[in-house]
Amino acid sequence: MKIILWRGLLYKSLEHCKIQKQDDGFNVESVIIGHYQHQVYKIDYLIRVNEDWSARGFEIRSEIEGVEAPIAGSKTGEDWLVNGTVRPDLRGLLYIDISLTPFTNSLPVNNLRLEVGQSQDIKVLYVDVLNNEIKAVSQRYLKKGKDLYLYENLAKNFSATIKVDEHGFVKDYPELFEEVARFEAK
Repeated sequence: MKIILWRGLLYKSLEHCKIQKQDDGFNVESVIIGHYQHQVYKIDYLIRVNEDWSARGFEIRSEIEGVEAPIAGSKTGEDWLVNGTVRPDLRGLLYIDISLTPFTNSLPVNNLRLEVGQSQDIKVLYVDVLNNEIKAVSQRYLKKGKDLYLYENLAKNFSATIKVDEHGFVKDYPELFEEVARFEAK
């Protein structure tokens, strides 16, 4: 078990993320609290991850300004069911990206296993929690060094060089997130 505490710099948040190894992968449970653009929010999420770091399901319970909005997604074959409805636009996607956490960058970092200098374009299931939006988004990861990745959101023309630890978990995501503390059970 690993627990990581992240501070959201832009989203003025604090996240308590617990990663637990299971027989068939990992369960990731997290709580995020914060405020952004005059919105006070609390997000609880659970992501079920395969051993190869691809996502197989998620649950997000958000409360923004006192309004609750649950989202649940599960993968059956190539299809994603979101709140019980098949989403053809998400077919075949391996990763989930939740807007308020750096954890979800760990999925492609660990799954792609890039060598220094290699890059890969991917599509992810993107959940913009504060705007209640779910869509497919194109991204690129380029491994710049042993612990450095250039992340690019291709649709928004956004990029950042993120630093990860030896397990692919974000330590520093400039202007967005930074690790505050961690605990690892032996």
